Amino acid sequence: MLKLTQIKGIIFDLDGVLIDTEFYQSKAWMDALKNYSLSLSERDLLSYKGKSAEVIENELKKKYRLNIKKGELVKKRNECILKIYKKEKIKLMPYAKETLAFFSRHKKMALASTGCKDEVLLKLKKTGLYHYFSAILSRDDVKRGKPFPDIYSLAVKKLKLKPKNCLAFEDTQYGVESAKSAGLFCFAIPNEYSLKQDFSKADKIFKSLKEAVDFLIKPKKIVMMWDWDGTLVDTMPPHTKLASEVINKHFGLSKEKAKQEYLKTTGFPFDVQLKIIFPKSDEKKRNLCAEEYHKRKLKEVYKNLKNIPYAKNTIRRLYKLEIPQIITSGTDENIVYKWIKKEKIEGITKVMGREKGVKLDHVKKIKKEFKNYSIILVGDSLNDMKLPVDLKIGLVLRRDLKTKEGLKKYKEFRKKANMVIEDLKTVPLIVKKWISKQKLYYEL
Repeated sequence: MLKLTQIKGIIFDLDGVLIDTEFYQSKAWMDALKNYSLSLSERDLLSYKGKSAEVIENELKKKYRLNIKKGELVKKRNECILKIYKKEKIKLMPYAKETLAFFSRHKKMALASTGCKDEVLLKLKKTGLYHYFSAILSRDDVKRGKPFPDIYSLAVKKLKLKPKNCLAFEDTQYGVESAKSAGLFCFAIPNEYSLKQDFSKADKIFKSLKEAVDFLIKPKKIVMMWDWDGTLVDTMPPHTKLASEVINKHFGLSKEKAKQEYLKTTGFPFDVQLKIIFPKSDEKKRNLCAEEYHKRKLKEVYKNLKNIPYAKNTIRRLYKLEIPQIITSGTDENIVYKWIKKEKIEGITKVMGREKGVKLDHVKKIKKEFKNYSIILVGDSLNDMKLPVDLKIGLVLRRDLKTKEGLKKYKEFRKKANMVIEDLKTVPLIVKKWISKQKLYYEL
């Protein structure tokens, strides 16, 4: 996985990538060669696509035994191409301006063209693309043209970046070889003139600029994980009362002390909480305490459940966004599923209760099942905020902020959570904003 946030600079080839000039390029060579009584067709020139003018001149000299000075044919070709571009309208490649506008909001951009400087500037100004680039490089700026790395190495230097942080867009084999030998990532977009060339060195091959951009702007997928007790259902007050009573009964702690110890360890199944609170106590004693707790909670906690305000509506809104939602709880799964059925809640993909281990186990399983997804967790305990997820949202209800315990919890959440909320109705907006901040990613 290569994140676009790693890419800080985008470098474009010009002809065949941003502007549709391949026919004119061939015509300029054909016009120049007529001075030497050579009549070549566009097909005859296909094999030279992507090479620098100097390389093409040398190859034509050898093939047709032209007795000319070095640079003579290139000079005539440049004169021909300038005449053509001054006269003819230059067409943009589909989605060229949209692509440049998109990248200009986030990245530094440069141009690396095999054309001469006057030609490149004329084309950019005539098409309205000039202002998009902070660096414009032509064949005149380097000793060796493509497929040598010189022009891309110089472009990277002009952008004050490293090759590994730059992405090139090319339409020819030689352009790709130039970019890759300079150490850049490279996307190839072959056109009708270069389709048969070898693009095996490109990191990705696309049919068009739009296809490449669509690939890049694919939103990062996310999965929501909800704590249940205290986050979706208002069970913490009765849970706390029950826990303090059974701990007082079996371990002799005062109810106030038992309450404090229980609240410190919320987020874990009750039997795990007892192990944390009383690590040296007899296991049988802990089991008896946990057994009484689980029997009594069905009547004293879960018989008349009340939802946390906006819980159902928030789940429904995220469901409409097609976001997978998983409940992670220290409670029995069947209890949570009964609540889902009774409340007619849509959008919960699965429930992971104490039968599947503690919440850390749940997170590990979700990461395996939802590979390349980011995990957003909403919970009401400090232990929830210690879980290894991408975004931690701590919930401290507005009513609890009026108490000393609530204020203390809020301050602790500020240190552990990515953000703290007072009600659930803000969650969908937070999720949307977070997705947009993740920007883009692509896989190589």
